[in-house]
Amino acid sequence: MNKMFLLLCAGVIGMAIAAPSVPCGVPTVQPITNRIVGGQVARPGSWPWVVLLVDDLGYISGSGVMIDSHVILTSAQHFEGFGYNLFDLDLRLWRVYAGEYNISTTDPHEKYYHIKRVVIHPGYNITSLENDIALVITTQPIQLNDHTRPGCLPDPSTQAPVGSVCYLPGWGGTATTGNEEVMNQVDLPIVDDSICQTHFPDYLPNTELCAGYENQHKDWCWDDLGSPLMFKANNGAWVIQGLASSGGNCTTADEPSVFEDISMYTQWIRTTMEDAGYPYQY
Repeated sequence: MNKMFLLLCAGVIGMAIAAPSVPCGVPTVQPITNRIVGGQVARPGSWPWVVLLVDDLGYISGSGVMIDSHVILTSAQHFEGFGYNLFDLDLRLWRVYAGEYNISTTDPHEKYYHIKRVVIHPGYNITSLENDIALVITTQPIQLNDHTRPGCLPDPSTQAPVGSVCYLPGWGGTATTGNEEVMNQVDLPIVDDSICQTHFPDYLPNTELCAGYENQHKDWCWDDLGSPLMFKANNGAWVIQGLASSGGNCTTADEPSVFEDISMYTQWIRTTMEDAGYPYQY
């Protein structure tokens, strides 16, 4: 779906800075973790780090994941591709919706924020989609609460091994299998790199993750671009393992998909956040 987003009556942007005691990756509403055919509607507040990105024309661009009260991690494709680049966009008119659930209504916990700056990975390649990652810096701090809180960056001890089941939440199309107005989620297992190399000859195993199914009718859709692939670590916190980058086709849903492997970018993310004045806290 790529429909006009009309949430023009959202509340005034919150100015409160979150207390340091707010943990990353720990929702107050537990996500649904049973696996069914296709995706399913997510519980409100169960993925509180997922934000909705709306472009300067009022259309849904995709999703991102909050890692700080000022910093969103997402796909570089939102801002640069064939025929458009970061300098063409009027970022002043873009909106980041946190606490979002139902895009057809103004949710009780929903607030929108404006973008101050976008930092695209210097190695991003619009053809190969190598290093398809960007950081969005918001003008004002995102107000944290039970429905809006950060996700955790991974480290070597929290990498999801092959066979691990991850979850991708977002507002992408459901190919008529669900309610497209609310956040949905789909379970996607990590699979061996060789599977994606078979389906996608330009797959980059050093910086990308392969997750999903062959002929299982489960996949993400284009409006899920930049959505996080979440893995529950042994300590119970949800960790951002990947970002939806390419291969998402919920119409056929007969192939796995390609995600940026966030564990390979943690140093760049931390350094960039530090340089922007918002060091990673967790």
